[in-house]
Amino acid sequence: MPRALKIILAFVGALIVGEALPIIWYIIETNYLGVFDRDGGGAMGSIFILGPLCAIICAMIATLVVISKTKKPKA
Repeated sequence: MPRALKIILAFVGALIVGEALPIIWYIIETNYLGVFDRDGGGAMGSIFILGPLCAIICAMIATLVVISKTKKPKA
């Protein structure tokens, strides 16, 4: 698999996982930890603020890891 494709797949995959993490955490928090969200502000914060922020951070980390792992050794 070409190096560029690995980097792109890592970036896209980390975006998806990074977006899903705060949403999954919100669901766990409200269903099992007893957090009460009457007006939906917590859900909106998870989806529109924490989701994209976490997605960008995860994508940058995953991309840097793949770049460093697929680097060709200098001869």
